Amino acid sequence: MSCPSVGDKPDADPKAGWPTLHATEEAKPITLGVPQNVWGTLTLFSPEPKTRRQDLYDFNRELSALITALRAERLTLVTGLRRTGKTSLLRVALGEAGVTYLYVDVRLSLYAGYRDIAEVFARSLEDLLRRESSLADRLREALRGLGGLEVSLGPPSVRVTFRGRGRLSLSDLFTRLNDLGEPIVVAVDEAQELRKANWLRFDRLFAYAYDNLPNVRLVLTGSQFGLLYDFLGLEDPRAPLFGRAFREVRTRRLSPDEALDFLERGFSEAGVRCPGDLMEKAVDALDGIIGWLTYFGHLYVTGGLRDLEDVVRAASSLALEELRDLISSLRSPRYAVILRALAGGRAPWAAIRRRLEDYEGRGLNPATVSQLIGTLVKLGVVEEVNGEYAIADPVYRLAASRL
Repeated sequence: MSCPSVGDKPDADPKAGWPTLHATEEAKPITLGVPQNVWGTLTLFSPEPKTRRQDLYDFNRELSALITALRAERLTLVTGLRRTGKTSLLRVALGEAGVTYLYVDVRLSLYAGYRDIAEVFARSLEDLLRRESSLADRLREALRGLGGLEVSLGPPSVRVTFRGRGRLSLSDLFTRLNDLGEPIVVAVDEAQELRKANWLRFDRLFAYAYDNLPNVRLVLTGSQFGLLYDFLGLEDPRAPLFGRAFREVRTRRLSPDEALDFLERGFSEAGVRCPGDLMEKAVDALDGIIGWLTYFGHLYVTGGLRDLEDVVRAASSLALEELRDLISSLRSPRYAVILRALAGGRAPWAAIRRRLEDYEGRGLNPATVSQLIGTLVKLGVVEEVNGEYAIADPVYRLAASRL
């Protein structure tokens, strides 16, 4: 059973006002010519995840909801499209909630092994030791004798070891964190990536923590939110976490007015003048995705790219590599066919089926077509809009024409 979501938005209408780019054009090399005095003042357009409220654009409703959840809920999900500010929202909320937390970034290689997982948690524990010096002695004592890790306080370090006491047990680690005797948030960024470690049932681990470790609060983010739901089994009666109450906070696109205000504030902060008509074109082209708006502002201020076509071309080249990696991991050229079919805008299910059948030169089972489209929806790449399908991210939409 889930609690209401925060940050819902109405169905978005894909934008039409793209800069004119040819599918074969590649991005020009970017040479950063950073004005002196820019780096010290660039916060809204800084590409790094934000950690302070004053650097986070006006997501006050979502931030307030997440802070409340961090202080009270056993399981919280932070979901939304790529580049809509999930990591920044989480990092700011963790800093403001006044809770002890373990921040775990689990962007893993395709075939994640034991060492990959152990290293991720070791880095997170070391970060916790450095942040919470008052907790260091208690944490070291709590981790004493835990297999697979060596903990030192001078200077604070946690490293993976293969000597002596065997491998790291994450259930033992969570139990020892619980035994610290105070609430601790375990925040896992892009949690659906853990499915790559298919030799370890993280859904069971999280269910064990939920049911037995009252001091451990779980916060999981995911841009592939359909996969995150499937991975956790939240809607599967056979899954360990089914029926557990959780809170969901969703990031969102900015409205056109918000997007324009964001750009105006960012350029004012950097002391750089950007023509109003160029900002309006950027708002139309980037469809309220704050990560791409930040990318535009950052390149305009620091990279000397003053032409929107150049910026969008650079962004689409980055998106193209991400799409190619995604399609490679899915191991079927059919996904590229679907994305090319949607590169020009929305399309109904029947039109997508026709494109697939034209590509293969034979008829396809309707269930197969639905499964292929459904996978892209779960990945957060495609969304359903009023009975049709569209690529959710405008830059991905442009990149798809170059697949």
